[in-house]
Amino acid sequence: MKFNKINKVILFGGAPLLAATVKLLNDAKIEVIVFTSPRHAVEILDSSGCTLREALDISACKYIETEDINTCLSLRKEITEFTLGIGMGEAWTFDEDLINLFRGRLLDFMGIPLPRYRGGAHYTWMILRGDMQGGCNLQIINKDMIQGEVDTGEIVKKKHYEYPVNAKIPEDFFRASVEEEIEFIREFLHEVNEGKDFPLEKVDENKSMFFPRLNTLRHGWINWNWKGDEIERMICAFDEPYAGASTVLNGIRVHLKNAYMDYSEKSFHPFQSGLITRILPDGRVFIATVSGLLVVSRIIKNIEEKRELTFKPGDRFFTPGEKLEASLVDKVVYGSK
Repeated sequence: MKFNKINKVILFGGAPLLAATVKLLNDAKIEVIVFTSPRHAVEILDSSGCTLREALDISACKYIETEDINTCLSLRKEITEFTLGIGMGEAWTFDEDLINLFRGRLLDFMGIPLPRYRGGAHYTWMILRGDMQGGCNLQIINKDMIQGEVDTGEIVKKKHYEYPVNAKIPEDFFRASVEEEIEFIREFLHEVNEGKDFPLEKVDENKSMFFPRLNTLRHGWINWNWKGDEIERMICAFDEPYAGASTVLNGIRVHLKNAYMDYSEKSFHPFQSGLITRILPDGRVFIATVSGLLVVSRIIKNIEEKRELTFKPGDRFFTPGEKLEASLVDKVVYGSK
């Protein structure tokens, strides 16, 4: 497959990669326009608290927020034979009429090692499994593709890589991914304008692995019956830029962050799991698990809690059974809002 030389790129969606791609295109003197949703516009991109809307304002990038891309008339005016469209976690499913306007030049970026980790919450699921393999893919968007559910489009270009050994939380994965992904997109744009003929590849469904979308507040509950390393991975998987994994301490819902296992102590009995055994002056809290001590540096009271949070050695972290059961059966759907 060949593309015309590109003089304009339309980006759809959100997340840190989109903001970084805007900078890449600005530096390359390629016109760029962003179509995003109200939900994506206010999402925080990193620990600095910067939202996508703020990042786009800083870069002086033209952007439009819309609840439904298929009824957005201003989009159609931007599409020419030299326009490339790239979806980056967009909130909408493109209808067939809109897809046809691009004539094969509407692609979806998938920052996963396809066909593994299809669905949503990619980095959270990877951290839970301890999987350090990343990937980049550009797929042709077709009429059968449903955002976050079905991605049957043929692959135009792909790349696999390994995450750094010190990557532990989603923010680490986002940061490492953006570096790899920006180089991948830079190379693709160069190849397009050099007239490269891209061989198309179908997704290997025999190796497919799908995981559903998650909501931190509904799914991120800690089961203190798990092994220590499993609890550690659960806390890491919902760490920055998310609210943090949840549990209850002295009747108050809290979120835990900055966790690691300390195996200097022997394992504890399951009845001891969740008990605070030690609190150091630097704020580190040592918690018994069946595998050893879990060390947590940040305990954050849930925003809805009105009571003051106080705790001491001997207090216990505990998650009610109904919360754990709900986290296993609850499903979430994200729209443009």
